[in-house]
Amino acid sequence: MKVPNNKLSSVKDFFFRELSLFDQAEVKRFFEFLCEAWLGLRKSDLILNPDQELSESEILKFFYGIKDLKMNRPVQYVAGLTWFYGLEIGVSEGVLIPRPETEELVDWILNDCSVVSLIADVGTGSGCIPLALKSNLSQAKVLGLDISKEALKIAMKNASRLNLDVEFSQFDVLNWRRFSFEQKFDVIVSNPPYIPNSDKELMDENVLSYEPDLALFVPNNSPLLFYKSIADFAKLNLKVGGALFFEIHEEFGQQTLEMLQGKGFSNLELRQDLQGKDRMIKAIYQ
Repeated sequence: MKVPNNKLSSVKDFFFRELSLFDQAEVKRFFEFLCEAWLGLRKSDLILNPDQELSESEILKFFYGIKDLKMNRPVQYVAGLTWFYGLEIGVSEGVLIPRPETEELVDWILNDCSVVSLIADVGTGSGCIPLALKSNLSQAKVLGLDISKEALKIAMKNASRLNLDVEFSQFDVLNWRRFSFEQKFDVIVSNPPYIPNSDKELMDENVLSYEPDLALFVPNNSPLLFYKSIADFAKLNLKVGGALFFEIHEEFGQQTLEMLQGKGFSNLELRQDLQGKDRMIKAIYQ
């Protein structure tokens, strides 16, 4: 494999050599990410212990990881995991890779809704949102809902591995009237599909080739398709005074606010993410 020995430094040299056509700052990020995911090594460990020896199986992981990265497979899928709000979350092509702005949404919920008993996450994917909420709100019952059986399997595996009691169920938000819940929710949160199909040409190849279309895209003529349906679901399934939280497309913030206001929600709040983009909305059901 053109690695002269089993030392970490030799594997690193091989990794950078094989990915020399990539931006080297990105290659450095890839290597650090995979070292933490596969070896449990932080950046400081890479500096302090360059002569640490790896097993043959560990070296093989990097060998096959390089092949995947050359095909533009996202490093999180290569690793099989990522980190979200301090939790290790397993991911594969059946679910979206959690983004930093979604952590900001979770943070908002935790700051505003610290005393709640029942939460639902609609379109849960990997389960990152309900798992992060449950890990910080142990007293709350938390549900994760998704139409994808594959996503639910991944979410349930994450819950089991993290030993977090989150209930996951199949749910079609566009046909939500077929489903009933025994109790009304204190909080409903969703990061639904919101990217118009016309935006595909602007997106990176690694997103288009590997992340699930089902969780990303909406028709050009109906960008609020899922938001409208979730808002209707929330009107019947939130407690009076309950909160609805959305992650949104940066270009549709005002439209989403107007839609929620038209459906009778109040105390509407639009927030920007750390990049200064309109990205989150909170609305109260009265």
